[in-house]
Amino acid sequence: MTTTVEIRLTTPARLDEALSLPADAVALGQEGCLAKLPGTDELRAAASRIRDAGRALVLVAPIGWPRTAELLLARLLAVANDGPTSVAVNDVGTALALAAARPADCALVAGLGLTRARPHSAHPDRPVAPPATLDTALLATLQPHGISAVEVDADTDLTASDPWQVRQLVDAVPVAYGRSCPTARHHRTGPPDCRPLCDTPYTIRPHQRWQLNHGHREPLPAGTPQPALTVWGNGVYQPANSAASAAYRIVDARWHTPDSLATTVRHLHGDVPVTTGR
Repeated sequence: MTTTVEIRLTTPARLDEALSLPADAVALGQEGCLAKLPGTDELRAAASRIRDAGRALVLVAPIGWPRTAELLLARLLAVANDGPTSVAVNDVGTALALAAARPADCALVAGLGLTRARPHSAHPDRPVAPPATLDTALLATLQPHGISAVEVDADTDLTASDPWQVRQLVDAVPVAYGRSCPTARHHRTGPPDCRPLCDTPYTIRPHQRWQLNHGHREPLPAGTPQPALTVWGNGVYQPANSAASAAYRIVDARWHTPDSLATTVRHLHGDVPVTTGR
């Protein structure tokens, strides 16, 4: 099996580092917040460098809240009109708007904000949380609009992944995104002053698990230790418990030092043994 490796960056700050590694694709952006996505000119310049380096370009479109949806669409189309682009969309509105307006060289991918469905697990007869599954009903609705690839995490059950191409996040499992950003509130600030704080994580231990695709909280399974959750910006993640198995694998640079990122990318290509050091 040939492995495709994508390095995911939230901003171009580590772009030189990413382009020095044997990754097949480089992504810019994250699922949760438009304030973190670079401005149009900066994004187009970075995208041009990625294409010129012979790497596939992926834009990660944050969830488009109503007041930012048009700005987000304009920024994505400005980059996509410059050349081949894949866009990972994380809400239905952005997916449909891009499907209607996208250039010929723009491919759409269902991002992590759309694909996960976690069964209810807080039942005394089920002390272990069942794995997340693909939201196949939603994906079937989006497929006629040109979405044929999906992003998942390593803890997702892939038995129902046909006919979609699977892109798998190696490092972590997204648990929730907050419309009211916990990082901005933690530091008592907001856009644009909160932007430099997005890549400074902090850890919380929950009493309940937030459902990624639901507007309510789910109690943790009986007898299960409380997981440590990492907050990046307005996204909350926990470490992946399973190894990646898909042919396309996404390495989120936020979880890695430069040495660990280089080792992980080369390991996924089969060049060197993996070592820890995140």
